Amino acid sequence: MDGDRTTPWQPTVIAGPKHGMLVTPAIAKMMLKKAKNPLFVIGPLIKDDEELISLCKSIVEAWNLPVVATGNIYKSLTEKGIKSKRYGTIEIVNLLKDSEWKGINGEGSYDLVLFIGVTYYLASQGLSSLKHFAPHLKTVTLCKYFHSNADASFPNMSDSEWTNYLEKMSKI
Repeated sequence: MDGDRTTPWQPTVIAGPKHGMLVTPAIAKMMLKKAKNPLFVIGPLIKDDEELISLCKSIVEAWNLPVVATGNIYKSLTEKGIKSKRYGTIEIVNLLKDSEWKGINGEGSYDLVLFIGVTYYLASQGLSSLKHFAPHLKTVTLCKYFHSNADASFPNMSDSEWTNYLEKMSKI
């Protein structure tokens, strides 16, 4: 159907036999509705984009999501009123693999993790690790590039289409 839209953005990413499924905002929202304890991981690639930070804030507020800030995004999120906990990307991935981990707020392990704004090659490796070593959770990427190692991912798309997808995510 959408060959270019589901090809990993970085061509060297080979997902193996378990390949992520393409999702629309409607499907991602259904996954969020079913989740008992979701988490939102926000990476530094959106740091300099006021509109993307605002859209992330809308998603956080609409779904009442706990947030992990990776890289140098923490200050930008705090300035925009998004409460978050600081973790490195590798650190949060390692913690998420542990089904006994009590989470960033001590409320138990997560069953769904949304990712946005993490550097592609780092996200790809982290998602691969979670795919193989965290069977207790599902991963969804809300990035503008398809991540074949996630359980579900937005397709490769233009900036305007991505903004539209994120706007739809902020409406329950």
